[in-house]
Amino acid sequence: MTPPIIDHTPTRGPGKRLASGALTAFAWSLYAWLWVPLITVIAWVVGVRTAYVRLYLDDSEIDPFLLLALPVIALVCAALLIGWAEYNRARFSGVERRSRRDDIDDAQVRQALGASAALAAKLRDGRIVRIALDDDARPVAATSGS
Repeated sequence: MTPPIIDHTPTRGPGKRLASGALTAFAWSLYAWLWVPLITVIAWVVGVRTAYVRLYLDDSEIDPFLLLALPVIALVCAALLIGWAEYNRARFSGVERRSRRDDIDDAQVRQALGASAALAAKLRDGRIVRIALDDDARPVAATSGS
């Protein structure tokens, strides 16, 4: 009998795995949300409140340099990032550098593994194959899995 809460069966479908992951993410985000008031209090104590009051509330004295420099810095960063991405796209697009490997026939498989013709056919035809090896690591039997 499996435990009522913990279920590690590999036969769960993608829908159940997605639902379980979504439920876990929701539970963790709810847990993190419960910590927000304490984090806020600690941030205010450390000095975030003081910085906010000095920058925005005391006579509304905001440095004009910040008003001009920060958007320019943001635009330069965005231009550099987009430029780098476009450079990489131009450099690496078009030609596929990976090529398809040549197919291997049964004789090459038998020779490389030291396997019989029936074993090589099972390896070729099976999607999931469990292989039994002898003491010299040569395949002696193969069973197809599900």
